[in-house]
Amino acid sequence: MSVLGTGITGLLAFQRALATTSHNISNAATEGYSRQRVDLATNIPQRLGSGYIGQGVNVDGIRRLQNDWIDAQLRTSLSDNASATTRAGFAERVDNLLADQSTGLAPTLENFFAAGQDVASDPTALPARMVLLNEAETLTGRFEAINGRLDEQRRLANGQIETSIEEINQYAESVADLNKQIIARSTAGSPPNDLLDRRDTILRKLSEKVDVSLSTQDDGAVNVFIGSGQGLVIGSNASELTFSNLSGDPFNWDIGLRAVQGNEPINITRFVTGGEIGGLLETRSSLLDKAQNELGLTALNLADRFNEQNRLGLDLDGELGGDIFELPEVVVNPALNNSINAEPAVTFSDVGQLTPSDYRLRYDGANFQLTRLPENTSVTLVPDAAAPNVRFADGLRIDTTAIAGAASGDSWLIQPTRFAASGLDMTMTDPAKIAATSGALAEASNTGEARPVALRMSSDPLNPASPDTYLPAAVVVGTDAVTGTDVFNRLAPRYGAEAGSATVESFRVLDTQHADLSTPVSVTFDAANNQFVVGQERFALDPTGTTTIQANGWELKIQGTPNTGTTGSVIDIQVDTTPVATPQPADTIITGPGWELDIRGTPAAGDLFTVELSKDRPGDNRNMLEMTGIQGERLIQGRTTLQGGYNTLIADVGTQTRRAQISRDSSAVQLESAQQQRESLSGVNLDEEAANMIRFQQAYRAAAQVITTSGEMFDTLLNAVRR
Repeated sequence: MSVLGTGITGLLAFQRALATTSHNISNAATEGYSRQRVDLATNIPQRLGSGYIGQGVNVDGIRRLQNDWIDAQLRTSLSDNASATTRAGFAERVDNLLADQSTGLAPTLENFFAAGQDVASDPTALPARMVLLNEAETLTGRFEAINGRLDEQRRLANGQIETSIEEINQYAESVADLNKQIIARSTAGSPPNDLLDRRDTILRKLSEKVDVSLSTQDDGAVNVFIGSGQGLVIGSNASELTFSNLSGDPFNWDIGLRAVQGNEPINITRFVTGGEIGGLLETRSSLLDKAQNELGLTALNLADRFNEQNRLGLDLDGELGGDIFELPEVVVNPALNNSINAEPAVTFSDVGQLTPSDYRLRYDGANFQLTRLPENTSVTLVPDAAAPNVRFADGLRIDTTAIAGAASGDSWLIQPTRFAASGLDMTMTDPAKIAATSGALAEASNTGEARPVALRMSSDPLNPASPDTYLPAAVVVGTDAVTGTDVFNRLAPRYGAEAGSATVESFRVLDTQHADLSTPVSVTFDAANNQFVVGQERFALDPTGTTTIQANGWELKIQGTPNTGTTGSVIDIQVDTTPVATPQPADTIITGPGWELDIRGTPAAGDLFTVELSKDRPGDNRNMLEMTGIQGERLIQGRTTLQGGYNTLIADVGTQTRRAQISRDSSAVQLESAQQQRESLSGVNLDEEAANMIRFQQAYRAAAQVITTSGEMFDTLLNAVRR
């Protein structure tokens, strides 16, 4: 090659270098642009004589300064930061909602129990009772308000998920289109750099929405995968993400993947992680679901326990108390692809056993199976011996009669506590119906787990109400002499034929371990000596009006004088034995004269329970004291109090908030580092480009000068020939 050819190669090479430098400078502010560099290489030299003569320069390629590992790190950092920022934002709002004194539950709960204390202090005062009902109404309103705010956050999260999915679909289409262009425009060793930059920019935006993984094909196209390998973009084809109800939960829609237009989407929600969508899904399941379930569990335990205790007492009219709160129904949603349009009947069997979880009931073709969500742990279904279609689990009663025709794979989502806080309502409006007077009580000294749960008038026509119905009774746990099992011994006085004007003022057990406690006995009256007789013991008639008799471990107070001139029974102390129901926990029904008492749980020997239905006890506040004592009971799964359960919820949300904040801050630092690392390699440095411009400009001028010199040499040669 001549000097002219060599100069031309240099001129062309530096012209491209100047053009590339100008391109870098022009795109210094372009998002995602990677600076480019012209790679120069010498031409193959020509052998002349004893040596080789250089043949100039050629442009080996225009290379994009980019590193796949650095870009992957940047995408990961973007995904992590977007997820953490999303989670932190929602967690901070929920934390402020629950912990704030003006919007949280704690002060309202305190006011409710304080109003109960006021009723206990003056159980007949209607103003105090009205305040208690007003505070109960306020409490249910606060439960509903908090749950409503959590619902707002759920709707916001769902809206953001839907928007992000629309953006992801647009990005996927763009990546697929760019793949097509890159394949078409790529030549051997010369990829379309600007198209690659545009694709990388979209991939970074995509990684802000969801965690992605990439694989590059030999033709330059990139395949994009999300979740656990679900293909979003394969070559020049893009799949579509959908957001709809795929699992039967109308409030937590699912993310579906539709690979072929027109096909049913596949639910991939559980596989999607990272990015804004991953953060939203985690917020929805780990924060909002959990908060609403725990709030609902607190509401249910409070309402059920107060209803239970109020039903164990007597109101101002001397009648058995009723419910204060109306409990919501258990929410059951069938899966969309079920073979039958029916649902199981699910009710609460024991609120104290409920957990803050959702459940999925599934039929496998032979049996029903229950799993606890979101852990997907199996829960044992305990059949009801009396009803073959009824099963019990975690405080729920599940009746599958209506879904007897289910096919294998049919399932139902059961949500016992999710909407309980908003569904709780007041059923009592009359303050006189608050049952402050004791009806059935468990002694504070009891060591067993049994407790009275229901007291009612008997509906058995063979056991009608009578004067004996309103006499005090005691239930003592003893041991059956034959079987050695625990039994409930009901001790109750009954008027004998010679009671006359004598009435029972009180009856109580003094010694639950007395050997003769469970022995029936009659109290007679010796008129000649003015003495009551119990076995071999005698008790003088108290002239002041009330005679106290202590025998066989019990105490009986009789007011008035029985019939005289006879030796018949005045008062009979009757003893009826009822075996403890098994297996526990189960309700044992104790039957008294005109009434029935349900005792739930496993008792201990010597445990004592009392029943008293007599009217006109205006100073009796014992049942109200039991209700105020609910504040200190470990109701929530038997582990913590109502206030403690709410405080645990606040602490859990606070922990999640702090963890999200730490993750957000640390991921922001990592993101900044990754961006700086990319900028140091791919970013345009204007000072460097200006220096390159000068250097290439000088080289271009020098190459032009070589061409000029070549021309002068040719002219000199021509002039020499002319001579």
